[in-house]
Amino acid sequence: MKQEASVPKRSITSIATRNTCAICVALREFQGDLLKSLRPDQCRNFCNTHGWMVANSAPADTAAAIFLGAIVNANWSSARCVSEQCDICTRMHREKEARLDEIAKQFRDARLHSWLRDYGVLCSRHGQETMTRLPESLRESVQEIMARAGGEIVEMLEDYLQRVKRGSHTGGGVLGRAAEFLVAQRGIES
Repeated sequence: MKQEASVPKRSITSIATRNTCAICVALREFQGDLLKSLRPDQCRNFCNTHGWMVANSAPADTAAAIFLGAIVNANWSSARCVSEQCDICTRMHREKEARLDEIAKQFRDARLHSWLRDYGVLCSRHGQETMTRLPESLRESVQEIMARAGGEIVEMLEDYLQRVKRGSHTGGGVLGRAAEFLVAQRGIES
C-alpha cells in the first residue's frame, strides 16, 4: 500500500517537547491522519479495534464503502489485531518501526541525546524498544527518561492527594496526565 501524506509528519524532537511519550504521540497523530485520509482500497482487512476507529474517525463515505465491501464479500472475516492481517495495524507497525529508528538516531547525536535525556519522555514499552536499537552506552539514558517520567507523575499525584485532604480539588489535570502515563505503558498499538 502506498502511504499518503495528508499532513507533514513532525519530527520526534518536535514531539518530544510534550509531557507524554514521543513515540505514542507520533503514532496517535499518524493514526488520526491515516483515518482522515483513508481510501476504501487501503482498508480491506481490519481488526475489531480499527473497524470501530474507521466508523468513528474516517469520512462517512469511506467508512460506508469499507464496511459495504466487507459485508458483501462472503469470504470476509475480521482480521486479528496483528500487523500481518489488519491493514491499519500493518501501517501502524511500519510507522512505529520508522519512529523508533528516528529516535534511536537522535540519541546517537550528542546534542540531541543530551536534550532528550533531560526533557524527553518515553513510555516503558517504547523505551524498551528504543533500547534494543541503541548501543549499551546509550541505554542508561533511556532508562533515566522512563524513571524520571514516572517519578514526576508520582510527585504530582502525592501533592494532589495532600491538597485534596485539605479540601482543595484544584489541579486535577494531574489525573489526566497520570491516566495518559498509565495508558501509554502499553503503547498505542496494543
